Formats: sequence, C-alpha cells, structure tokens
Amino acid sequence: MNEQPINDVVAFTENAARNAQTCTVISKIEDILEAIVDSLGENQVLTIPLRNRRSGNENLIRFPANTCAEVKRFTCVLQILHMCHEALVSGHVITKRNIYYQNPDLFGSQQYVDNLVDDIAFTFGVGRDVLNIVAAYKGLVAGGITIELKNDSTLDCNSDSNGVLIPHAEVIRRVNIGEARWIMVIEKEATFRGLAASRYFETSAAGPGILVTGKGYPDLITRQFLHSLHSAFPLLPIHGLVDFDPSGIDIVLTYKRGSRSLGHEENVTVPGISWLGLKSCDILGHSRRGASAAHSSQPLYTFAATPPSNQGSLLSPSAPSSILSTNPLEGTSHLTTLDRRKAINLLSKLDKENDEEADGMGLAHELQLMLMVNIKAEIQAVDDAGNLTRWLDEKLSDRHH
Repeated sequence: MNEQPINDVVAFTENAARNAQTCTVISKIEDILEAIVDSLGENQVLTIPLRNRRSGNENLIRFPANTCAEVKRFTCVLQILHMCHEALVSGHVITKRNIYYQNPDLFGSQQYVDNLVDDIAFTFGVGRDVLNIVAAYKGLVAGGITIELKNDSTLDCNSDSNGVLIPHAEVIRRVNIGEARWIMVIEKEATFRGLAASRYFETSAAGPGILVTGKGYPDLITRQFLHSLHSAFPLLPIHGLVDFDPSGIDIVLTYKRGSRSLGHEENVTVPGISWLGLKSCDILGHSRRGASAAHSSQPLYTFAATPPSNQGSLLSPSAPSSILSTNPLEGTSHLTTLDRRKAINLLSKLDKENDEEADGMGLAHELQLMLMVNIKAEIQAVDDAGNLTRWLDEKLSDRHH
C-alpha cells in the first residue's frame, strides 16, 4: 500500500514567483493606460498591443479605427484591462461572467469576453489566474478534507452530501486532508453526487478518500486545486474516472497535461493522475486481474469472439449491433461520426507528441480498440447496474495493495 504523506495539512502560502508576476502585470497595464493618456494629449491614434493565443501573432488594436469591429474590440479590451487592474490592486478575484454583466450590450456575448481575457493573459505571458480573473466556480469536492480560507471561514467538505464548490487557490490559506489515502477525479457530476451521497469516501475498501469533479472538462480552478494537492502530497494517488469514449480520454489528458488551447497556463497540471476507468477491459469482456468469476469480473456485456469483417472507414460508424452477444446495458452506444473524428485526432496528436506517459497509460491502444469495436460507454452504465461501488472497491484495492 502507498505510504501516507507525513503531514496531512498544507498551507497555501504566498508564492514569490506569483507575486512577481502580479506586479509585472500591474506595471504592464499601467504602461498601456499611460500610453493611451499620452496619445490623447497629443491627439494621436490610441493603440493597445494584443496577441492572439491561437496564432501567436501580435496586433495593435487602434482607436479611431476603420471598422466598427475594431472599435468594439478596443473598447472591450480597455474595459477588461481596467477591471483587471482594479482586481489585482485590491487583491480581489473576479469572474469572467462578472465582466460580461458589467456591460452585456457592449460585449455582446460571454464567449467574446472569454476569448479577450485569454488573449490578454497570453499577451502578458501569464495564466488567466494571474489576472485575478477566473471562470465561474463549478468544480466540487467531497470527503474528509477541510479548506481554511483567508477570510477565516472554513469549508467542511465532509458535511455536505452534494459536495462543496472548489474555491480559487488565491483565497485558500490551508487544507487538511485528514486520513485520505486517495483522490478520485470524476468526469460526471451525477456520478460524483451519487458517490458523495452514499459517502463512498468513507466506506471505500481502499480506505478514506476525497472525491472531486470538474463536471466534464475541468475549469482552471479545479485543475489548480488538484495541482496544489498533488504538489503538496505527491504520495497521495490521484485516479481519473471517466466515460469510455474519446472525450473521457481527452479529459484525463487535460488534467494530466493542461489544455492545449491554453498552453501558457502554469501550475494547472496533474502529471501523476492515473486512469482508473472505464477501459476496454471493463466493457469488452476481458477478465480483470484478481477477480473471481462469481464477483464483479463479469463484463458489462460480452462481444462476439470475431469482430465484423467490414468495419468501413474510420469515420464511418458502421459496426453492426450484432457484435453484441447480449443486450447492452443502458448507457452504452455506438460512436458517432464526431466521436470517431475526435478519437482519430487524439491518436494523431499522441503519435506526434510521442508521449511516453500517455503510452504507459495505454491511451492509444484504448482509442484504437474503441474505433475498432465502435462502442462507447458511460460510467452511469456501471452505476445503473448497481455495481459501481463494488467495481471501484476492486479497482482501488488492486492499486493500493
């Protein structure tokens, strides 16, 4: 069994590098604002430099401009910079949604704000969190963990069966993980709530643990929280529980390596996360190591020994339902064309990146098998069958002994 971390309490202390980044960003914003004031006094064109995080190109946004779109862009960036400066100087954290509702008629959409905030962070060479701008809180945590905030309040994650919203790292003073022996990161909120309500974090055969969900693709706050826990307690195993589909595998990779579209973000990766399931061996009739035939080693359903000879193209979901030798459980289905395209794109990226850790997790093999049999399955399929906690006990016990 993995050894327990020596200490179960960690302080989220002020980070000198983070403080330096904050001071640098404040200085850069003030330089931009001062340059605008100077240009106004000299009756010159106003400019703001902005880099596009996708292309990497830097452009000067001008006012007056030749198009209404550029006028809007200049005005929106200026307002966001002003709000960001206020948040940094005051030490407050604001959400992107707060920014949008300051002037919804100006911004037009939440997505427009989101893109500008990310481009501003990229322009300054920092993560969005350094701007003290975050997405709306959505991640949940449950279990024997308490979170002490800098305002002297405490979040007891053991008391609410629905879980507690994960706060921004900047407002956390310290966390106490108690006797936790594992952390489980769950894709689906419904699965998280079911396990939290049944208090699986207390009853698990692998000992007490902590449940976390990012409700699908995780937000920055959830990833920062897990990164901090992983850095403070490197011996505490973190397991990912996701659907058996291309998005599930992509979510594991997002936790592990960060978001590809926000590669400049720092301190948000969890390199030690392992993939607990669902995997092909849980779906396609492979017996699981160490389990008896009378117990949960039975597959969710069994496939015919010989796959169909005509699979069609990789993008064509042509595998017939006759490959099932029993009726599939609710929550399993064939891959859609979009699923197959996503799987192929992931395989291509894994191949180009030559990721040894991903290879060790068997991600490419699972994606290839997923494409071949043309099946995906939700965690809920196990839960609906009434076997989820038993299945988790087996999986976690195998890894912790």
